[in-house]
Amino acid sequence: MVLIAHAADIHLGYAQYGLLEREMDIYEAFEELVETVRRERPDLLLIAGDLFDSPRPPIKALMRARELLGNLRSSGIRICHVIGDHELPRRVKDLPPTAILEGISDYIGFQNISVGDEIVITGLDRVRLSERDEAMRRLGQLAEDARRFRKRVLLAHAPLRGPENMVKDLPRGYSYYALGHEHDRRIFSLDGSAAAYSGSIEILSTAEIEGWSKSGKGFLLIDLSGDEPIIQEVSLSSIRPQKLISASMNDLERALEEAASWSSAQRKKPIIHVRVRGKAIDRQPALRIIQEKLAGKVLHYRYEVLEEVEEVGEIEVAPAIDVRAMIREHLLSRGFREDDAELAVAIYDAYIGRGIEEVERLIFRRLGELEK
Repeated sequence: MVLIAHAADIHLGYAQYGLLEREMDIYEAFEELVETVRRERPDLLLIAGDLFDSPRPPIKALMRARELLGNLRSSGIRICHVIGDHELPRRVKDLPPTAILEGISDYIGFQNISVGDEIVITGLDRVRLSERDEAMRRLGQLAEDARRFRKRVLLAHAPLRGPENMVKDLPRGYSYYALGHEHDRRIFSLDGSAAAYSGSIEILSTAEIEGWSKSGKGFLLIDLSGDEPIIQEVSLSSIRPQKLISASMNDLERALEEAASWSSAQRKKPIIHVRVRGKAIDRQPALRIIQEKLAGKVLHYRYEVLEEVEEVGEIEVAPAIDVRAMIREHLLSRGFREDDAELAVAIYDAYIGRGIEEVERLIFRRLGELEK
């Protein structure tokens, strides 16, 4: 039996909403992941990028990663990783934070490594758009070299959606595609081969709440011993619950009472996101009701008001516009540096992909890097 554990998007060091408790939640989920992997005894743990949330994570994040993964490696489980977009160094000569794992986890970006005589793992880091063509050329060569092995696994941090979709360009013919970047767990077929995103190990945005409630958060176990991979979903129990409620002002009090009752039944105090819908909403009474119903019953709550507008007539649809290219070209034409243009595009992508929360997260991360 050849058993592989596949994890990704762990984001050690991320303090969601600026809360220390959220940073600690991710350490706790990671510790549970490592202990579960140890009990399952796979031959290999693959980390498909974004082990860390930043190229310069907190010292505690570095220490926890080295301690927990070091113990796992000492127990006889081999570990391999690639680099995700959150870990990409901002300067060419900088080391990624995963360098702290030297001697513990094998970095396999743009490499083939063999596991025994029959299995090969090909690694692909997250690549910038400007480097994409060269990256795909190199990856094609690695895929060709890998064909002499009976079982082939591609470990990649690769977006699935939007203009940066890299999955459609990945070389075909691998036995299993161990992917990272998408935070919802997803298992699918890629031209007849098994492919999966293991998803993040904690709820990192409101966009992930529905996926967590349906299928959990955790990692995957893949049995490669047969003709076809057998994929088992492993969910973690230490996740801090989050709930999104949407209500009109008339229904707000009832919805909050239900949320408070749900909160009291959770192992950890949850995070509640409240969306108040309606016309001409007075924010002060809405906020007062939220505070009265949720105070002391949740770790944190967030709210937003969604104003309804009068219906308008049919609007003519404009031709599709490449907004990303326009942003980039405009900034470069105004004398901005390449890095500045990349940051602007990253902010746009963050908003389109996961909303304003991801934009806040990106900005706070960059500010933290500047302070260092």
